[in-house]
Amino acid sequence: MRPLYHKLTSNRVNYIWTAVLVLGINSLWMSFRHMTSTIPQPQISQAQGTFVPIDTRNVVPENEDRLPNCDELMQRPSTPFADGAFLTRKSTLVVWKMRHDGSQELTLPTTCQLKRYTAHEAGMCLKGKSLLFIGDSLTRYQFLSFAYFLEHKKWPMRFHSAFQPCHQIDVHGNEMCSKRDEPNVCSEGDWIALGGWPKFMQSIGGGTDGSIFRGRMEAQSVRAVDSIEGYQYISSKEDGGTKLTLVSEYGWSGNEVFRGWNFSGCALNATCRYTPQQYQRNIERNDRSDFDWDYTDIVTAFGPKGSAFRAQHDDTNYIFYNRGLWGALQENKATLMMEAISNMTRRKSELLNRCFFRSTTGAERARSNNLDSVEHELVRKAAYYAGCEYFDVAHVTEEFSLLLFKHPTPPGANEYKYVFWDSLHYGEFVSYADAL
Repeated sequence: MRPLYHKLTSNRVNYIWTAVLVLGINSLWMSFRHMTSTIPQPQISQAQGTFVPIDTRNVVPENEDRLPNCDELMQRPSTPFADGAFLTRKSTLVVWKMRHDGSQELTLPTTCQLKRYTAHEAGMCLKGKSLLFIGDSLTRYQFLSFAYFLEHKKWPMRFHSAFQPCHQIDVHGNEMCSKRDEPNVCSEGDWIALGGWPKFMQSIGGGTDGSIFRGRMEAQSVRAVDSIEGYQYISSKEDGGTKLTLVSEYGWSGNEVFRGWNFSGCALNATCRYTPQQYQRNIERNDRSDFDWDYTDIVTAFGPKGSAFRAQHDDTNYIFYNRGLWGALQENKATLMMEAISNMTRRKSELLNRCFFRSTTGAERARSNNLDSVEHELVRKAAYYAGCEYFDVAHVTEEFSLLLFKHPTPPGANEYKYVFWDSLHYGEFVSYADAL
């Protein structure tokens, strides 16, 4: 299994970094070219907030970060550099370039040239597979953007509906702003006038007529003091029948209760609905702590005592876990969680199953807490020891922590005016198709 990336232009090597698409494919790699040099990690210009390559003529990086050429990758399927890991090594040069519409495009100019996949090709690659995402709001938008890509054969718009008239135009003359009557699943601000979070969750879950995902997305979610958030999407049989599931983990302590409701399976036959009445019933269930599964913490839910939760996910092929924006993952929890998700994917009948820890995106909060170093040293070790892998998004998005689009003051006051309202969720200049 090798990663899916997107080649965006014919004269540059560009990729889409969606966490889902790191899963990969064996047969569709193409258009490789040799890499002629190994590039150490670039320096960052704080004045401009852009990467500036350093002189590499006399620099030899450590062996751990050596970039293999394409022939080496193809000939050594068990190498730790396989499956796209070489693309996020600390020595990999990362360059963000301005698109015609004003958004930023990720380029990795020193790596192999890979093929851009259509939604149909991605669906066939993941045909019949089940993917589980665990994390916070950033994981939510990874999940929703990829589900939208599979369902609508295109990525969500890069800019929110507040940009009207829309001046963000791509090279083909197409507007890249969402329409007021077509709110963006990755734009919280698009939903304010429509009813905010309740309307957002109801529309994702099918509303009264199937809504955005045409009845293929189930939402077991409410927005409250103790929010519950779970989504499950299943693409059509013609599109591969791929199952994507999200369960959320929030909280600053790192040991919060982990609870929620089971999925009914309505996504399988596109009959999911989430009406205001259904939403209100879930609000009431949440208020009286009426849950289908309820554990003291997430580790218990994924462990031997979590049978009620794990029964919903016995068919999982790939798991992505992230815990960072709400505080660094502690060593003991990292060890237990990575071992638990590894066990969930370790079935003799599915030898190609995979599990990942996705490092936390580059953000001011992450940088000030030295999160990248903690995850790269501590959590990566736990992931490898458990037989999982480490998807280093932190390296790819490191520049974001220096961008000028900071969170407005006072914190949170104006967050809904933006698609991704700070460097945690990116500014409206970066689409999830590029960043993740």
